[in-house]
Amino acid sequence: MSKKRFWENDHELIPQIRVSNESDRWKRVRYDDVNEDIEVLYSNVMQYVMENYINLTYRTIVDTLLDIKCCARCIFRFLGVRDYKCYATSEEVLLKILNRIRLNEENITTSSTLQEEHPSTNILLSKTQEKPICTTCFDLLYQADTIECLWPIIENFNSHNFQVKTFNLSVSLPSGTIINNHSIKVYIRQTCRERNLSVDLSNTIDLKDPFKHLLGWSIEKKLGLKYYYQSPFNISIEYYHKNSQQNHLILTHIPSAEFQLKKVRIKGKAIWTGDSRQNIIAALEKVPDSDFISIAKCPPLEDKERWENYPPILEHSAIYVGGRYIKLSREISQSPWIINGERLAETSIAECIGEILREKFKCDDYNFVAAGREDVNVRMLGNGRPFYFEIMNPRNPFFFQQELDNTQKEINKTHKNLVQISHLTMITEQDLVIIKEGEETKRKTYSALVWISKIVTSEIIDKINQYQDKEFIIEQQTPIRVLQRRTQMVRPKIIYSMKAKALENHFLTLQLQTEAGTYIKEFIHGDLGRTKPNLGDLLDCYADIMALDVLEVDLKWPPN
Repeated sequence: MSKKRFWENDHELIPQIRVSNESDRWKRVRYDDVNEDIEVLYSNVMQYVMENYINLTYRTIVDTLLDIKCCARCIFRFLGVRDYKCYATSEEVLLKILNRIRLNEENITTSSTLQEEHPSTNILLSKTQEKPICTTCFDLLYQADTIECLWPIIENFNSHNFQVKTFNLSVSLPSGTIINNHSIKVYIRQTCRERNLSVDLSNTIDLKDPFKHLLGWSIEKKLGLKYYYQSPFNISIEYYHKNSQQNHLILTHIPSAEFQLKKVRIKGKAIWTGDSRQNIIAALEKVPDSDFISIAKCPPLEDKERWENYPPILEHSAIYVGGRYIKLSREISQSPWIINGERLAETSIAECIGEILREKFKCDDYNFVAAGREDVNVRMLGNGRPFYFEIMNPRNPFFFQQELDNTQKEINKTHKNLVQISHLTMITEQDLVIIKEGEETKRKTYSALVWISKIVTSEIIDKINQYQDKEFIIEQQTPIRVLQRRTQMVRPKIIYSMKAKALENHFLTLQLQTEAGTYIKEFIHGDLGRTKPNLGDLLDCYADIMALDVLEVDLKWPPN
């Protein structure tokens, strides 16, 4: 039966702030620490500009980009401005600074400056659909801190009710921006050559850098989180632009690009590969401007469509919970036992513990890992078997120990006749190696109820107990019952100690301490001679196992 996910009814948590009209789309998230002092901003911007360009060159860049109606933020990129706080100022201020740069005026408030603003200034300040779409970023950078850009992330975050304090940000921008930005660089170089100017555009800022900063700061402001690049909580969003997503294919017609696409079949479908962002950028670096101009539009044509985005993916990295479990029933498996869609065991250790953890951590899923395993009809007693859960994409990843103690009590109460757990605690990914190494090195203690074909006598008990303080080695071929899933081979295993206690007639109890990976059932009944020596060999009779319990797994777990 399918389980109801905890977030199915969480739509009521979504704040109703969806944009209500066209003008709301352009509302920006303002930052308290953004400096709107024009004189200070102009001074900061000019420090970068003067580092990268000489007088006439940077003025030519500004004029050229305003001519083709690039957004002010993208013009800052081409000027090499690396102070991303400058990008967060209002369009009015950015355009005033750009006009001052292009006119090389000392005082921005003079009437002459205001009269000689670039003709594109007013239309670039428009807040309606009349504003042209920036050909370099498809308005992504222009809208990075608007409600329109933020809403999908806010909606997703609140609907899933993540309880986090920090976030990291991963963005994928339209591939068309790569071609268009290169086209504009070629156009700027061409314009400068016509004016006998030299220009080096290697300091142009990649579109993704200011975009991530603006979007990240906006998320901080609206969601109250801290933008931290090592945060375990990641917000990933992919943007695309329908009209330009095939533009990079022009490179297949430019021999100097050496741009090759390959057709491969994945799950029966023909897929073209080789057009990753890295491959597109590498190909463009090989192409002379003259070759590019012969194929592409320089500058690129104006577009009527802005960016779009796929639904964002919000995901917290896995966290880990460790402990020890006691299995009291001989009718439940360690993990779900389902073959050909049919459940062969009522439930499992993994589900008894994991489903309650799922609700507490509000996670997508979980993976259960234990230090070894026991068969369905074998109990795990003593101090329990070490285990851990990998909690996938938890919405509530932070638990105090008291909360885990309460969770442990709930699990033990809910499944009191099946499973009991202890030492439930948070662990780190680095701790997992302890269980993995323990798989090969730990010792395990067992208690078995055994039947033999002879009447149990004191001589038989003494013959077994001579190994109470003496180890010996057995050779085990892969048991018949696991041949379908394990490689056929002979494995030497150590029996560290063995002692017996007589019961009635043909029955005795046998306690063994063995090396990890020893097949106890096969040691007792011999597995048709595949385990040598076996208990029957040692006693010169037939032996079989009636019941088996694990008493101890000798592994220090969980770590302190």
